[in-house]
Amino acid sequence: MVKMKYSKYFLHELPEEQRKKGFGRMPSMVAYTDNDIIAGSKYFSVMLMGEEATKGIGHGPHIHQDPELLVALGTDPNNPKDLGADMEMCMGPEMESHIITESTMIWIPAKFIHAPFRILKVRRPFLFIQCQYAPKLTETALKKLVAEELRDKMVFINADGKQKD
Repeated sequence: MVKMKYSKYFLHELPEEQRKKGFGRMPSMVAYTDNDIIAGSKYFSVMLMGEEATKGIGHGPHIHQDPELLVALGTDPNNPKDLGADMEMCMGPEMESHIITESTMIWIPAKFIHAPFRILKVRRPFLFIQCQYAPKLTETALKKLVAEELRDKMVFINADGKQKD
């Protein structure tokens, strides 16, 4: 791509050093940025979720210091409301389970307990978008909310927003 005055605002591919660490290593990651990649940006990622997502472990319950917006977006141009998948998102300390089968936006207020999150079934790949209203990902894992025997079936992340990986 030809470098122009505003080229710094376009990200077609992560820089090589970012593809080798953190979320950039994930093959399903379509687009990803934070303040380290584009100065001034917020944490934002887009993943293409296919059948392999059902084989992964779930994301355990957690909170973020800042609000978060999640979007599950179907890819059928003739029926974009159909997610083409079944995913579960649990909300609140009681882990109220929501099964999502349609294109959906989920608003998560700051410090609100959410997840486990897992992909149950994929009939057609879909896009999963995560936008956190912070320059870098912040996350505090809440393992204590999950029965001990289930903890090894989930991923738990602790990130204070200062991480470089």
